[in-house]
Amino acid sequence: MVWGRRERPRTGGFSSARCSSRLDGLREAGAARAGRPFRAWGVGRGSALDWGRLEGAAAAVPIFRAARPHRAPATAAAMWRALAAAAAPARALLRAPPVRRAASLAVSPAAGPADERVETRVAGLSPGQPVTLRAVAADDRGCLFQSCAHYRADSRGELHLGTDASQGGDYTGVEPMGLFWSLAPAGMEKPYQRFVPRSTGAPMKVEVLVHQGHSPPGAMPGPVVAKAEVQRLFTAPGVRRIRLKEGVVRGSLFLPPGDGPFPGVIDMYGDEGGLIEFRSSLLATHGFAALSLPYFDFEDLPRVMKELKLEYFEEAARFLQRHPKVKGPGVGVIGTGKGAELGLSMITFLPEVVAAVSISGCSSNTVADLHYGEMTLPGLRFDMNKVSVSDTGVFDIFEALDDPTNPANSPCVIPIEKAEGHFLLVVGEDDRMWKSSLYAELAIRRLCQHGKENFELLSYPGAGHRIDPPSTPFCQAKATTIKEALARWEEKSGQKASEAKEVKLYGQVPPVEKMDGALSALVNCEKLSLSTNCIDRIANLNNLKKLRILSLGRNNIKNLNGLEAVADTLEELWISYNLIEKLRGIRVMKKLKILYMSNNLVKDWAEFVRLAELPLLEELVFVGNPLQEKFAADQNSWIEEATKRVPNLKKLDGTLVVKEEEEEGGEGGEGAQGAN
Repeated sequence: MVWGRRERPRTGGFSSARCSSRLDGLREAGAARAGRPFRAWGVGRGSALDWGRLEGAAAAVPIFRAARPHRAPATAAAMWRALAAAAAPARALLRAPPVRRAASLAVSPAAGPADERVETRVAGLSPGQPVTLRAVAADDRGCLFQSCAHYRADSRGELHLGTDASQGGDYTGVEPMGLFWSLAPAGMEKPYQRFVPRSTGAPMKVEVLVHQGHSPPGAMPGPVVAKAEVQRLFTAPGVRRIRLKEGVVRGSLFLPPGDGPFPGVIDMYGDEGGLIEFRSSLLATHGFAALSLPYFDFEDLPRVMKELKLEYFEEAARFLQRHPKVKGPGVGVIGTGKGAELGLSMITFLPEVVAAVSISGCSSNTVADLHYGEMTLPGLRFDMNKVSVSDTGVFDIFEALDDPTNPANSPCVIPIEKAEGHFLLVVGEDDRMWKSSLYAELAIRRLCQHGKENFELLSYPGAGHRIDPPSTPFCQAKATTIKEALARWEEKSGQKASEAKEVKLYGQVPPVEKMDGALSALVNCEKLSLSTNCIDRIANLNNLKKLRILSLGRNNIKNLNGLEAVADTLEELWISYNLIEKLRGIRVMKKLKILYMSNNLVKDWAEFVRLAELPLLEELVFVGNPLQEKFAADQNSWIEEATKRVPNLKKLDGTLVVKEEEEEGGEGGEGAQGAN
């Protein structure tokens, strides 16, 4: 069982003699032990818990070939017969053009475990043909998730996601499972949701489609040329699910098929509460007797996490240890976030627990006090004054948790040196929920100080807080800054942003939310693209003194304030698919010639007529606004009414505007035809 996403982890194994020096080089530790079999749960063949992310041209058919010199026919009839014979191949070719086979998409297996890789291949394309591969799925609440990636067919008109690199979309590079792990809420859905199955009995159905051309994330894709459905199973045939109500313990027990006995593991998640089963069901698929254990906000358990009693977890461990299908002598625990922290307490204080996998856990008790008999571990608290909230409603608590290294907080530290079992510590180095890398270092330092070597570390560059089974869709909650986007663009283009005339920052993953001060570096930029992000307002364009074209389509922009900074130079503004209802602020754009603002929210002529204040405006795309949709059945009336109010327009919604004098054949008519 290899559970992981993309990068191999940085790993660390330490002895007490070299602990201090190894801690200093923790992030540079080699990958020699990556994927090392973890046998603490008695799996005979070893189960590695490796967590993390995971134009040719067609040959032309000769129709006419050069004729060899020959003598002219003796008669006219013979001449015509010769000409007819020479033209016969061409006529046959015209009657029966070469048949191009239809494109096909194969995803195999069509149904299989949700944590296993699928092979995706496309055939029947033209050599070098650009296509967009797209995945679409809905969760059990009906929320739509989607992903896309740009590919180009090889010289045989084929694609293989296992070897061919994505050139754009939601990810780039060779990512065989990229369409699955990059599934994110569709544009009309609430952002920052995770695709987590509530029921493990039903498969996750994913439709994979192949579209003509390259369409960016969120854009209307091209025509479908092939499609296939894939079913991702969270419960293998023969796995039994038993709802548990044993004493005070609640949850679900998943048992693999067969007589057993099987290694037993308790599975817990974080402070979201409730019963989360999909990891337990996958563990059972891989041969573990897995108990999905909720500890608040489920059935008759406490609704909120005020305080916790370790006796509840002790009863769960004893139940699992004594189950006839479970192999002894002890059981393991796997947890994420608060669940990982509880796992560290369980292996420390409960003899039934002999192995613990801590994913993004803290080495101190947090939030809720933990009681065990006469002992109490107080919880570290969050300083709400240090919690920030982004414009999109994402809470950043990275700096808010009390410092566990402060001597005043030493009573909160879990004394993990007392544990006799084995620890596997798993962290993402880009965790913004809290400082899980630091907490792992503190745990290792404490173990080393007490002469312990019973641990292993997997540290994943670029990974965040939630590290789940492979190909599980993740939730990006950290926006890309302009500085980060510029660094990526410089690396990809080989140009310096401060010298470039054109800069493309569209479709960032995760998206850009703010036009921040880093834009001031673009002093030579004439064309800037920030489309397909999550920008809500225009800002920080003051230093872009040469900007002529600005692309801001497919964002969350609500007004045109901020454009005055480029009013003296901007000639083209592309701002379709936003949330603009009012056009106040447009009047300053005296150099603007082209305005693309389809699919916004303008609904009144009173706003539309503000465009007449732009003396050079010649081309306008306005389709999809409520005002234009009133004329959807009569395009001619729309053009007539719109050009009456903005008379300078020469092209509206892609249609050349023909004035009355032009229809009469004057010089203006020739000019219009020439413009076309």
